[in-house]
Amino acid sequence: MYRLAFIVFVASVSANSCPEVQPVDNFNITSYGQGIWYEVARYSNSGENIGECGSAEYKLDGNEIKVKNFHAINKKATYVEGVAKLAADAGKSGKVDLNLPHGAGGVLNNIVLNILAIDYNRYLIAYSCKIDEASHHQIESAWILSRSKILSDESKTAVDKFLKESKILSADKFVWPKFSEDACKVDA
Repeated sequence: MYRLAFIVFVASVSANSCPEVQPVDNFNITSYGQGIWYEVARYSNSGENIGECGSAEYKLDGNEIKVKNFHAINKKATYVEGVAKLAADAGKSGKVDLNLPHGAGGVLNNIVLNILAIDYNRYLIAYSCKIDEASHHQIESAWILSRSKILSDESKTAVDKFLKESKILSADKFVWPKFSEDACKVDA
């Protein structure tokens, strides 16, 4: 079931151009691309709204990262697998191309993911923007990922400070999914 992808382009829709963003410099794809990241917050979007306990398992494989996303939806485990790698024009920045299947047919979506802030052992803040070809409107997505299911106080302070100073992201647009034992429980 590819109904739910960790990162989909059905998020908040607004103006007809995307802002210029500056991904982090000196991005370390190796540190980013290994282990588990938990989705502690995201911009609201119809593709993920009913999913709880989101996580992404990353495994470095040469110059690519194998990505396995998970959500618990109505006590059922939902997985979406894809591939990520540095964008061709990334240089040393945190600009990542992410390819995940979406929809019933599993059509691949190429998502340009801009890593705006990162502490490789604690958290990251990512942003994506695309212009919808049909409506010519902006479709924004953003995520706060953590190496733990709950941000530490130190990480939460850093994330809050970044969001407060950001000219692109709005703290009010983020939803904070549940990671309770009940929300994360899936039937065998």
